[in-house]
Amino acid sequence: MRRHNLRALLRFLHLNGATSRAELAEVTGLTRSAIADLTGELASRGLAAEGSPDRNRGSRGRPPVTVSPRSENAYVLAAAIEVETLRVSRVGIGGTVLDEAEEPHEYIPGDPSSSIEQLSRMLDGLLRTCDEPPRALGVAVPGLVRSSDELVLHAPNLGWTDLALGEELRRTTGLPGPVLIGNEARLAAIAENRRGAGRGCSNLVYISAEVGVGGGIITGNRVLTGHSGIGGEIGHMITRPGGRRCRCGRRGCWETEIGADALLRHAGVPASQERRAALNELLSNAERGNPSAVAAFRSLCTPVAFGLTNLCSIFDPERVVLGGLLEPLVQHAEEELRARLAEFSARPGSTPELHPAQLGPHGRLLGAAEAAFDSFIAALD
Repeated sequence: MRRHNLRALLRFLHLNGATSRAELAEVTGLTRSAIADLTGELASRGLAAEGSPDRNRGSRGRPPVTVSPRSENAYVLAAAIEVETLRVSRVGIGGTVLDEAEEPHEYIPGDPSSSIEQLSRMLDGLLRTCDEPPRALGVAVPGLVRSSDELVLHAPNLGWTDLALGEELRRTTGLPGPVLIGNEARLAAIAENRRGAGRGCSNLVYISAEVGVGGGIITGNRVLTGHSGIGGEIGHMITRPGGRRCRCGRRGCWETEIGADALLRHAGVPASQERRAALNELLSNAERGNPSAVAAFRSLCTPVAFGLTNLCSIFDPERVVLGGLLEPLVQHAEEELRARLAEFSARPGSTPELHPAQLGPHGRLLGAAEAAFDSFIAALD
């Protein structure tokens, strides 16, 4: 019971930040003396700090003791593997980003060895000035990850298949703590739910479009994973039977209708043009209100609404969070997107709230950090 209470207290501090002992007693139902005992133990382990605010306002009585997570002393490493970029970060308990770095991804399609070497070097760079070791490492991957052994079953945009990425990183980094591997979109959904546009919402659908399209389903504050951990692969729903060939090998996946390549087609960008530069220019033009750029994003409303209607019919979310290249839809085409959703919906007036993601590309990194912290806190004894 003591271990359970200690973990629950640390988890609360991690998600909510500095809190007085009195408030902790109220939310946990424990006595104040029990809270004082537990927070004292967290402080002795270097996981929390206790202190009282300055009494310079003439207040009477004993000032409340505030308990705060010690982010510098208790931290995890997080990494996000993307098709074009590698991002790494050191994140303190409480969600504070302490250090971060990114580099162009020097990957060889189908051969993960160079990616693992580059990522290991970047992680080592974050640790050179640290006195304390990380508590865990979380890694976000754009592919299917089996939950039982965290094997990367298939990352089509990288050409990876059946990759024991966790084992490889343990070997190359020599890190003492656990290594957690997860699908990037589902990890980003967790981050948005805990620290972004989905905060305070226990049922939401998160969708992000980049080169690929991914998503995460949160039901009852828990991410949907399915039997083997690959549930929620919404980018590979068939939304146009017999449509364009997808990187996964099938035809008509939602990814082919709302992903980066689809957006560039609507913008009239030649397939030969460098993708990232073209996307950056399109996003910049849309931000300035360029009519043709805005029209390219508006052209996604119907296929986005088509797939989203199916998801809403199945999961009945309170909120939908749109990330990546879909964020501008809320800014430039929210009215049209809502109209398409209402047109396709079986229940008039039942469309959920629409929100742009708040965490941007850091969402998958923070989600990887959250997975690492979940593992660390669950093992606390």
